This record gives sequence, structure tokens and C-alpha cells, in this order.
Amino acid sequence: MNTTDQQNILILDYSTDQFETPVIKKWLPASVTALFIDTEQSFPDNLIQKKFTHIIHTGSTLSVTEEAPFTKKAEKYIRTARDKGLAQMGICYGHQLVCKALAGDYAVRSSPNGLEAGWGDVKFTDNAQKLFKIKKIEKIWQHHFDEVIELPEGSELLATNSHTKIQAYINHEQNLLGTQFHPEFDKVAGNNWFLNDRELLEKNNYNVDEMIKQGPSIEAGKIFFNFFLNKI
Repeated sequence: MNTTDQQNILILDYSTDQFETPVIKKWLPASVTALFIDTEQSFPDNLIQKKFTHIIHTGSTLSVTEEAPFTKKAEKYIRTARDKGLAQMGICYGHQLVCKALAGDYAVRSSPNGLEAGWGDVKFTDNAQKLFKIKKIEKIWQHHFDEVIELPEGSELLATNSHTKIQAYINHEQNLLGTQFHPEFDKVAGNNWFLNDRELLEKNNYNVDEMIKQGPSIEAGKIFFNFFLNKI
């Protein structure tokens, strides 16, 4: 287990307007390196040579079903980081990208259920409840069109719900933690996002004014990032 002073944390921010880094950094120690990835050139060729211990792959408004300019380099980096035993956490798009890199293109798809958004109920397994010290059902921020349908070999499913079967997983052998939901969003940041995204949400039959009356049932950022840094 790594202690905080031995950790070197990298955020690979795939968000199209760099919105992910600030909301994730809130939950992390002060010393964090963040790289915004939007082109092939923005993904450093020598990144794997840097002495990072923990890598966070962020969410994005991009679709994992469409190849981005950086996709091949990101997937190669994910595989090499796995082979080196580095800890990796994927969130939504990042979770999907990690699974695509390690389980194959068939591991991800556009959700047949369409957009999942809001403070959604997530059902955790008995083991997940023990690991994270949470209840069976918790409300956590959701916003995604795509999903993972196949996990890297040796993975354990930790959470599910009626919209998306794979909401979270852990892989001890490959040092992976993945969440389809977004633990980084607290009530203020999450509801601000919904307000700014009103047009898309209402187009998909969501009532934004009702959505923002809700919030998370737990401090998901504190719980999941602390677990990642100290247990993976």
C-alpha cells in the first residue's frame, strides 16, 4: 500500500473543456500532475517513463465508440501502465477507455437505454459495501450515453443499476478501479452541470428543475478517491 508522501498522481483529462481536473483535484492531495488530452500531440510519447504511481482517466463528452486523435496512444499507455503494475482508475469515459484497451473494442458500446443522467441510484454488492463502508443503494452523479459490457480478465463487479449493468468494478491483479458514475461531482458542481446542460437533458426527456432538487447520498469523491489511493 502506498502512503501519501510516496504517491505521484497523474490525471489524464479527456474532457473537451477541461472541466474534469478541477472537480477531481478537490479530493486529492495537493501535489497532482494533470494533462489535458485532446490531440495525438497532447499525449506525450515519453509519459510512461515518468514516475507516476496512480493514474486517473477522466470522463469526457466524447464517445468511446468513436476513435479520437489520441485513442491509440492512450490505449497503449493504459496497457503499458498495467504491465508495469501502476494503479489506474477510470471514470465514465475513462472507465470505458480502460476496458476497451484491456478487454477489446467489443467491451464498450452505446447504451441501448440512451442517456443516463441525474443523481442516480447505484446498487452495490455486499463486498463493495464492506470495501467502501457504504449502503446497498447510494445516489451518485450520472451523465453518460456509452457503457462497458465486458470487463478486463479477473475483474469483480462492484455495482450495478437498472440502466447500466456495470456501474463499478475492481481488479486487484491488474490494479484497476472503474466507475461508470462520477464520484468527483458534489451537489453544487453536479447541479451546476445539469443547469448548464439543460438543452441536452430536456431533449432527452429529463426535467432539470426536478434533478437539481436532489444531490448525492454520500461524499463519493472522498470515498472512492481515498480508496483508490490507499487500497489499489
